[in-house]
This record gives sequence, C-alpha cells and structure tokens, in this order.
Amino acid sequence: MSSENQPTRSIADIQKEYYQYLFNCSSFGIVGTDCQGMIVSWNLAAEKIFQAGSAQMLGRHVTWIVPESQRPELQSLIERAVMQRESHELEVEHRDGQGERITLAVVVAPILDEAGALLGLSFWVRDITNRKTLQRQLAYAEKMVSLGTLASGVAHHFNNIIGGVATYVDFALQSNNPQTLRQALKMTAEAANRVSHITESLLTFAEKDYRQFDLSDITEVLLNFAHLVEKPLAEKHIKLEVQIMPVPIVEVPGSRILQVLGNLLDNAENAMPGGGTVRIRLEPKGEQVMLEFSDTGCGIHPRDLPHIFEPFLPRAGLPRGGIILRRAWDYRWCMAFWGSWVRVSKRPANCTREARLPCIFRSSAS
Repeated sequence: MSSENQPTRSIADIQKEYYQYLFNCSSFGIVGTDCQGMIVSWNLAAEKIFQAGSAQMLGRHVTWIVPESQRPELQSLIERAVMQRESHELEVEHRDGQGERITLAVVVAPILDEAGALLGLSFWVRDITNRKTLQRQLAYAEKMVSLGTLASGVAHHFNNIIGGVATYVDFALQSNNPQTLRQALKMTAEAANRVSHITESLLTFAEKDYRQFDLSDITEVLLNFAHLVEKPLAEKHIKLEVQIMPVPIVEVPGSRILQVLGNLLDNAENAMPGGGTVRIRLEPKGEQVMLEFSDTGCGIHPRDLPHIFEPFLPRAGLPRGGIILRRAWDYRWCMAFWGSWVRVSKRPANCTREARLPCIFRSSAS
C-alpha cells in the first residue's frame, strides 16, 4: 500500500499511544484512581509487584495495595495529598510471589488540571528492599566502627590507670615508711575512683530504657539549674545569663537533664579559665521548643565539630576521655529520649549547643 493510502494519525493519537507505552513500560508500579480512591488504571509493573491483573483490580479501592494494618495510614496520606495538593510517601511491608517479605515505597500524588482542580490520584510503587538492606548493613558497619573506637578509648584509659596503680604498688612495696604507704594507697584509691567513673559512664551510655523517670517541665528544670549554679559560677568570674521565653509544656526527666546541663557547664568552665559568660536560652519553635546553651570560651576547632560526640575522641588539646564520653552520652540520650536533634556550632570565641524538643500540648481541662 502506498503512503498516500495510509491513514493519517493525529498528534493527539501519537501522544496517547506514547503515554500508554510509557505507562506500561515503567519499572515503577503505577496505579491511577479517581478522586475517591477507586482504581481506574493499573500498569504491568503493578501487576508484577502485587501479583494481580488489571481486570481484577479495576474498580477496587486503592487501600487494597497495602496490608490491612496500614490502610488507615494510607487513607490519611490520601486525604493529606488531596488537601495539600502535595505528594507524600509511605513505606509498606509486602510479600512477593515467592512469599518473601519485601519493602515497598508508595508515593501518593494528586493529579491536577491546569486550573489546579483535582482530577484523581496517582500511586507510584517501587521495591526498595535492596536499599533498606544496604542501609541496615551501613548502619551495622558504622556501629562496629563506633564500637571499635569506644573499645580503643576504654583500653587506652584503663591501661593508663592500671599502669599508674602498678607503679604505686611497686613503690609502696619497696618502702616501709607509713607516710609513703598511705600516699600510695591514696593514689591507688583515686585511680580506682577514675575507673569506677568511666565504668559508670559506660553503663549509662549503654542504657536502652530512657523513659522510666520522674518527669518535670523543662522551664522548671532550667530555673532550678540556674539557681544551683549561679553563685558558684560567679566565684569563678563566670556570668550566667538565662532567657526563658513562654513555651508550652515540655516534659523531661529532671535528674537526667540536669546531668546533661552539668556536663555542658563543665566543658564551658574548662574553656573559660579566666572567666566569661554562659548563656541558656529557651524559646518556642513551632511545635517544638529550642534549648540553646552557649559560652564565650575558646570554642571547638572546626575540624573537630563532626566528631565531638564520639566517645574518647582522640584529639590532642581536647578534654580527657571522661568528658568526651559524657558528651557522647548527652547526644545519645537526648536523641533517644526526645527523638529530636542536637546541633553544635562554633562562632568566633564561643560555642553553641542547640537541642529541639517536642512540645506536649494539654487542654485546660487536663
């Protein structure tokens, strides 16, 4: 047949056919729904992922693609996508055709026309099992590196302490002077106390249950802390400035947050041997409150900032391992208890530590 007799295809037909191929050849599972979430399109990748053909799925509600336990979460995500006109992502557990457990990422996106009116919803599904496996392997590798650093630091400090004890004992054995023996015993007792302190810090650092404590409001804890330390700081020519803005209730374990603040204050005092200023600030930040602790000391070298929460950081000029271990514990405990984040920054001649904590909103009737 000559080209003159072939039917002419419109650009619209060509585009439609192209998009149909694009839809079916995608490695992502693509599910289209109407505004109520009823499935109207289902591509070949979705058939492979969910082991169900389009004839079986068309007309069903899209929440079928996730386990029953996660359907309310997906429904909530759909409502948010419709209201906010933005895409949202959900991870779900699924079983493939061989019954193996896999992890799927489901992205919910609204389909809008040129005027912004909602036409329907699209669901983009991909298998992220390998990525999750690699993430777990990376986390395990990082954990082993941290454990190696911790073990090396503990061994180094214990070796120094035990070596000192051996020297004291040898010295005492070679002398019959009661005063010399007493001095050797005293130094041995001090060494034992240092070992006990490091061991206690390690046990605290390794704790997993961070929530079984008596809780107090963060504002009350900060006021009590300021009252306790203001006079001792003044004797060291250190001025304490406390600025507490009106914030919602934030419950914290009082004794533990006092310990964190005490550790920060110890570091600040070490950085300001000639005196200076310590500033504590509490202010609201949306649904969080920001606790900021800063001092006018020498600060931290920029090269050490990424590593300051590592136990027994081996860097000349920084405090001894006990203080570094406390720093690591402060960070780990804050992250585990609040699920928040901690940031440390260095400006000229000072150092600032910042933590953001979730608020607890209570009605007037509670």
